Amino acid sequence: MISDNKLKVMLCEEDLKGFQLKADQLDYSNTDTKRMFWDVLSKAKHQTGFDTDGQRVLVQLYPSKEGGCEMFVTKIGLLSSPDTQKCDKRDTNATQLLLPSVNTERNGNLTFDIFSFDKTEDLLNVCRRLDAIGYIGESSAYSVPSGQKYLLLSDVDFDDYAPPNEFSFILEYAKLENKDNFNYYLAEHGKLICENDAVSLLSRL
Repeated sequence: MISDNKLKVMLCEEDLKGFQLKADQLDYSNTDTKRMFWDVLSKAKHQTGFDTDGQRVLVQLYPSKEGGCEMFVTKIGLLSSPDTQKCDKRDTNATQLLLPSVNTERNGNLTFDIFSFDKTEDLLNVCRRLDAIGYIGESSAYSVPSGQKYLLLSDVDFDDYAPPNEFSFILEYAKLENKDNFNYYLAEHGKLICENDAVSLLSRL
């Protein structure tokens, strides 16, 4: 870690081969490149504590002569600092990629549960019922190419071992997903439907 907001990753040629990639072929429009990025960020989170949840990140790639690369990852989504500005002005020979993120955590004190829906009508029904009981937490909705919809809800306090509460009805319509797995899945495949106030907006449909 260079700082709390910046990470340097060094990948050798063998590392890239493990992802079926070459340094001169790295492109975020490529599925294998996306997989490599999110795998590296996931490992960095567990090994160093560098957490990109709730952040947009700038990735700069510098291919090496030996066939590997150096990768600089800077969190910029919630930041405006001299460090970020310095990163934006680095060597223009670098490949720069701005990666999206899914907000499962924000500012370290607001967490989200992720629910998946097979049917759009089920998503709308849940939003209507949440709106009817006065739900005021933050909520965002996503869709993926397979047709499934995802709803991110704050302040519902779901736990496998917790007793039923006023939000338990959601499980009649949806499946509770593992946040660690689906954060990166939605960041790569998800298309944002509405952000921050999804329950209120979708309940009107």
